[in-house]
Formats: sequence, structure tokens, C-alpha cells
Amino acid sequence: MGTYTIYRLRFKSQLHLGRATGPAQAGSLGLEKTEIYIPADTLFSAICQTWTTFYGTESLSTFLNGYTEDSTVLPFMLTSAFPFANSIYFYPKPLAFSTPSKKSKRVQFVSHSVFQDLIFGNSPEFKENQLITGENVWIRPEEREQLGISDDDDLPIWTVNTRPRVTLGSRNSGSEIWHVQTVEFNTDCGLWFAAHFDSDETKEKIETLLRVLGDTGIGGERNAGYGLFDFTEATYEMPAIEAGNQFVTLSPICPKSPEQLENLLTGEVAYTLNPLTGWVSTTGTATRRKQVNMFTEGSTLHTSDAPIGRLVDLRPDDWAHPVYRYGYAWQVGIKGTSE
Repeated sequence: MGTYTIYRLRFKSQLHLGRATGPAQAGSLGLEKTEIYIPADTLFSAICQTWTTFYGTESLSTFLNGYTEDSTVLPFMLTSAFPFANSIYFYPKPLAFSTPSKKSKRVQFVSHSVFQDLIFGNSPEFKENQLITGENVWIRPEEREQLGISDDDDLPIWTVNTRPRVTLGSRNSGSEIWHVQTVEFNTDCGLWFAAHFDSDETKEKIETLLRVLGDTGIGGERNAGYGLFDFTEATYEMPAIEAGNQFVTLSPICPKSPEQLENLLTGEVAYTLNPLTGWVSTTGTATRRKQVNMFTEGSTLHTSDAPIGRLVDLRPDDWAHPVYRYGYAWQVGIKGTSE
């Protein structure tokens, strides 16, 4: 196992994490539905936007140069932010895992111990009473006891609510009602992410920005008070195996070259691609940024010694400055079926 710094986010308000693309948005207007977790590229972008406000544009450019100059040691790496409940941390279900039933196929997150079994190539016994939070989360019987849940009860780590919102038309100033989904976390529940820093100075800056971000909010609908949080720092031993040719990623990946993509797809792999798009804006103007496909969290791919991924520039044509999205892998070794 590897010991890492993690941050536990406890939300003081509801959270809206709209994604313009992806399965969760099917049949919606883009910002209506919400994700449950915060992808690493979303969290990284929020930190960078706050960096510009707090430390200035020149300071941010210097920080980002550490990614664009092909350095082997990146200034700051992070996982996506996944759910936790009390002291139990949840991970994306590895996509290489063969599901024994339809219900296990629908599982989105698995507990630390289930995740550890899966990456070691073990097949944990699956029973439907091990599912909680609307059958979205798979835990072990001992973890159910740890959380104080009987076999017949459910623990909603989070709930998704639909809230009405009002917007004014740009032409006639008429009001229109629309609805937005929000996430609300239960007591002693929230989101966690792991991080690695190149120096104590970088760590101090990121933590300062997290405090600012907690007061201003992350995600959408911040003008309505959504996305406010407090955080605590902890050290945590994350599951890992000593060696292997495959890994499961805990963050979205954008390969840096065709050669790296070819290497990632070597051997037995399992992955999902998410077309990432969205908008950039200046005063009075909004423009759709370029689209890129990223490997999603839980994808199982072929590893390499060099950092996998890149910062990808999605600026629209004729846009004045780069619009970066974070696309580096956070690798957790996994035992392949052929090993």
C-alpha cells in the first residue's frame, strides 16, 4: 500500500455538478442533472480559477509550466473526489471486474476492502444485501456493521433532490421555471480525494486555495449558495499491488500522444470514454470549448513508467489564452487476468 495525503470535503450546502456530456445527461438540458462525485479535471480547474483570483495570472502560468514542459515530477497530482462515509472510503468500481449479476453491474462505487480484493484479482462474494445508497455502493458485511446498518436497512450516503429555479428570458424578460438536480450528503459523509505535491510550498498554496474554494463554492449554482464545504487533511494507505502491467485509474485520462494511447490499449483492457465539452466565457460572451474524449475513472489500462496523460488545451479558435483541462492518470496497480 502507498501512504498519501487525502482531503475530506464535508459540504455545508447542496452541491450541483453539471456535466454537459455523459450518460448522466441523457435526455436533459445539460445543467439539469448532476454527478455524484467531482472529476479530477473539474476540481483542478476550480483550483486554477481560484489561483488566478488569489495569487494572480502570472503565478498561475508559472505553476502550469510545470505540466507543459514535460517534467517527470508534476507540481500537483490528484484523484477525483469520491464518496466517503465515516472512516470508509469508496472507489470507482474497476471496469475490468466481471459482474456476477445485473445489480452488481449497476454498482458505481465499492468500498476500500472490496476494491482491494478486486485489484488483487480476488472475487469477493457478492450478495444483494451488501448494496447501500439505492444499490449504487457495494460494501462488506463488517463495514455494514461498522456503519451501524442492519441487513434490512439502507444508508443513503447521499440523496439527489430536484430543485426549481427561475430564469429571465434575454429577449422579453419573461420568467421561466426550470429544474436542477442537487446532491446532499448525509451526516459524517462527503467526498475525498488524494493528492501528491512536488514541494511543501505547493501543498500550502493548494490548501489555501481549498479554503477559499470552500467559502465560495464548487460546482454550479454557486450564486444560490451551493457547493460550500469545509475540509480536513489526513494520511491514508491506499490499496496497491507491488507490480503488474495493468492499472485502474482514479482520475480521467487524456493521453499525450498516439504512441501513449497505443500503449494504454495493449493487452486486456476495459474502459469507458467520456466526451468532455463545455463553455468558456468572458464578460457578455460565452463560447463552446473544444471537445476531447477522456478515459473515465475505473478504466483498466496498460501501465508505463512515464507520467500518463497531459494538460489538454481546449481553447476555442481565436481564444486569447489556453483553456486547460487536467487529464493525468492516478494509477493503482491491478492484477491482470493473465498474471
